[in-house]
Amino acid sequence: MRSRALLAASLAMVCGTAVVAGCSEDAEFSVNYLIDGAVTTYNTETLNGGIGGGQMALARVLPGFSYLGPDGRVIADTDIGTATPQPVDPSRLTVNYQINPRAVYSDGVPLTCDAMTLAWAAHSGRFSGFEPVTTAGYRDIERVECTPGAKTATVTFRPGRAYRDWKGLFGAGTLIPPQVVARASGVPDVVGPISRGDRRVLGQMARIWNTGLSMTPGEFESADFPALGPYRVQDYTRDGGLVLSANDRWWGQPAGEQQLTLWPRSTAMSDDFADGKGDSKVDVLDIGAGTYSAVDPAPRRQSSTTAAPPPGPMPPASLGVERIVMAGRGVFATSAARRAFAACVPRDGLAREFGRGAPIANNHLLGPGDLLTGALDAEFGRDYLRADPERAAREARESGAGAAMTVRIGYLGPDMRRGQMVAAITASCQRAGITVVDAASDTIGPASLGAEVDALITASGNGFAATGAADPIRDSYAFHRSDPSNIGRYSNARVSALIDQLAVTVRPAGQLPLLREIELLLWQDMPALPLFVEPRTRLSGDNVDNVVPGNARVGTGWNIDRWMLSDT
Repeated sequence: MRSRALLAASLAMVCGTAVVAGCSEDAEFSVNYLIDGAVTTYNTETLNGGIGGGQMALARVLPGFSYLGPDGRVIADTDIGTATPQPVDPSRLTVNYQINPRAVYSDGVPLTCDAMTLAWAAHSGRFSGFEPVTTAGYRDIERVECTPGAKTATVTFRPGRAYRDWKGLFGAGTLIPPQVVARASGVPDVVGPISRGDRRVLGQMARIWNTGLSMTPGEFESADFPALGPYRVQDYTRDGGLVLSANDRWWGQPAGEQQLTLWPRSTAMSDDFADGKGDSKVDVLDIGAGTYSAVDPAPRRQSSTTAAPPPGPMPPASLGVERIVMAGRGVFATSAARRAFAACVPRDGLAREFGRGAPIANNHLLGPGDLLTGALDAEFGRDYLRADPERAAREARESGAGAAMTVRIGYLGPDMRRGQMVAAITASCQRAGITVVDAASDTIGPASLGAEVDALITASGNGFAATGAADPIRDSYAFHRSDPSNIGRYSNARVSALIDQLAVTVRPAGQLPLLREIELLLWQDMPALPLFVEPRTRLSGDNVDNVVPGNARVGTGWNIDRWMLSDT
């Protein structure tokens, strides 16, 4: 079972860092994992980092107090520490965090509550300059009590703001090494400036947190990126991919393999597949279905027989819902213009042709696995099930957008399936006199919406790779007027208030009326048009054990440290 893995370890020792690209290119004894997101930063909690492939790649490089399991549910990570609610005040939630005494970054600096304080400050929305992917949950925290260098912290929420998904806070990706931020900001620790509200230093800290941990293939220095998990990033090049090596300072169960290679967008293997030249060196893949070709890549050692499906209902292909997000400015400055465009989109045809068996999704907030999804899908979106060119043309004229409305639809390219989707939308909307332009780009991002493009094809939480979680409340903030994930800048005070209320409502019976009112308003305002559950292809070869497909935003790499090459 372990002979190939042991040979891989020996090969890694022989190759060394200087020529790791060449060794990875051969890739015979390294697990090759293909993902469809871009990895541009070590900080997956920034807006640009959170919507790409960083969470898929680095979940076991920078773990936290919890992680998302294969079904998207939060699982406590006791290797990092424990989080225990305290019976201090019945009107508010208070949680005590105990950090594992052995927890240490790969540079030898212990993990302390400093990292938690920095995570809260960056996500809370209280300190200007930080650009997090979301403020969900952290905005409800009143204070984090931390003595610099301590292994314990007390987190106190505001009265009445017991965020229902609090166990997901301070999770994987959030504990950015504070020593890196402090050193670059010229201060001994990050807690002091945050406690004092030192605006000058906080501005420097925000700049480092936002952009100081960028990852560019060919310009990566491993020592500048301390790891906290069983793996560390050893190298990152276009030809050699993103190489993970076992972290020798990891205190928990050792990683299953000494080395693995990930292939995000803009690396050689992903580019080859996009150009139709991909070979059979992939061992594990987690990509949007149809991203690279009509037929998705297959693992190099995949069995010719198909295993029988497990008993019970089939799980959804993803916890994310694909949608078209519209800018709240330009051609889509009015809700009437957005509704006119939605009326010419053939949602039924798109789901049938490109949803890989997924039904039309008629709600904006819930994922396919939620107990309330069926009820809401049956109540909303019926007026936009199929294209109505006459209605679209009439509403476009009445909206003031003019008879010659032009809509630029962007998506992260290359992506064959989404390109075909835009072509289908183009043909349908042309009958309404609405011109649709395919504005795909390999550099497209949140800032593109309202500038280079009028609409973006994304999935739940406005991500461009794997998305979603079992509890969708974090992604719901994409429609909150003050959250960074609201890339369309949609603003409705009532919707924001309802989302805030939903965030502290645990019982489904209490959630349902809130969700109904939110959906009613979102279908009226039309900041986004839901399409269908995002189809994703997750496969692994027979030569890799312990791979468990993951349906949430971290993807199949949720347990990448347990993967092991086998002899089969």
